[in-house]
Formats: sequence, C-alpha cells, structure tokens
Amino acid sequence: MQHASVKKLFKEQVRQYSHKDQYKHSPLTHLILEWLKNKKTTKKIEICEFGGGAGQLLNEIGKFYPNVNLTNVEIIADYKRFLVSKKIKFIQGSVLDSNFPNNSFDVIIMRDVFHHLVGRNYKETFNNQRLALEELKRLVGPQGVIFIEELTNESEIATRIIYCLSWINSKIGVSIPGLYVSSNAIVAFLTSRKLLDLCNKIFGKNNIKKQMLNLETKWYFTLLHLFSGLKKITIIVKK
Repeated sequence: MQHASVKKLFKEQVRQYSHKDQYKHSPLTHLILEWLKNKKTTKKIEICEFGGGAGQLLNEIGKFYPNVNLTNVEIIADYKRFLVSKKIKFIQGSVLDSNFPNNSFDVIIMRDVFHHLVGRNYKETFNNQRLALEELKRLVGPQGVIFIEELTNESEIATRIIYCLSWINSKIGVSIPGLYVSSNAIVAFLTSRKLLDLCNKIFGKNNIKKQMLNLETKWYFTLLHLFSGLKKITIIVKK
C-alpha cells in the first residue's frame, strides 16, 4: 500500500517530470539501445517504463529502434496530457499494482522510483520496495531484461533520518520548491548495498550487472542528504 502523499507529490510536480530533457542524463538510453541492437528478432519488442513521466526516454528509444511497442505506466493520469509521442501507450497505475499478465514485456525500465514507494511506516515502505522487484521479475518475459536506475544514499543512518525528517515535514507542511523540499515528499532512500542485496535475493546474483556513478551535486542537495555519499546505481537484470 502506498501513502497518499505519493500521488500528491507527482501531481504537484507533473510539469517538472514532463520536461523534454528529463531523460538526457540517464545512462540507460545507451544501454537499452545496445541491448536492442543485439537482440535477434523480427517481432516487435514490448517495452514498459514504470514512472516514465511524459515518455521522454521511451520516445528516444523509439526514434532509434522503431520496431517496438512502448508503454508508460504513471501513477497520475495528468501525465497523459504531456506525452511526447502518440506512439506511447499510457497506463495509469503503479509497479505495486500493475495488473499486467505474467511475462508481459521484453524490456522493463524503472528510474528513481524506489525511494518514492512509501507506505504507512518504514517497514511497509521497505516491503513495497521488495514487492516492486518481485513484480518486475513477474512481468519480464523469457530472455527479457530489466533496467533499473536509482539514486542511493550510502549511509544507512542518513537514510533513516531523511525518512523520519521527511515524514515529520509532511505533518508540518514546509515546501521550498527551489530546494526540492515538499510537504508531500516522504522519501526512503536505499543504500546501494541494500538495493543490490534485494536484487540478489530476488533475481539471483549471476543474473545481475551493475554500474556505480558518484554524483556531483549542488550544495543544498548535499545538505538535504546530510552530507552522505550519493551514488547513481544502474542495475541490469537478464532473465
């Protein structure tokens, strides 16, 4: 179960996540196109992104590899108005309740979604993060691949404090848009180790490849993360 603040946050930030350049700094574009190039098939590839905003990354993939069906799953219906291409099928939903049949997709993408899978408490939030990975495993078809990109905070203590502070702020109601502070932004970051441990348990260690990037961030973002090490982790899971 997701906390009501999640829908409120993404409704509040729909224009930000619908910006045309929203995909540009993602390392996934190259990785996905490389996988598609090496895929030997004449059938259309089914690609789904959970939390794809206005479909910017999906649209970029479709430009270079047109033999695809593209599906964007977003928690808020407002994103449909901002879709960058009519070729993208829009579904309102969540990775926690997608209702797709088993083995629905050849490629599944999820970028910076895990820290927003907030439940009624920390235990339920972590369970949501685990359930999301299990859902990805259920939905990807034989010989398919899952691409995960996630911002991680490398201090377990910091992740707990940030979660608690953001929860308190949801009650106080402080919003500073320029500093990414919102009364609706309750966030539960994982450490890269915790996320990888979850992936290893669900997918099996031999099926996973990872890349780690250190991030250069603005001072206020570093402050919000309590001066802990921030990384961008990319995980590729092959079925």
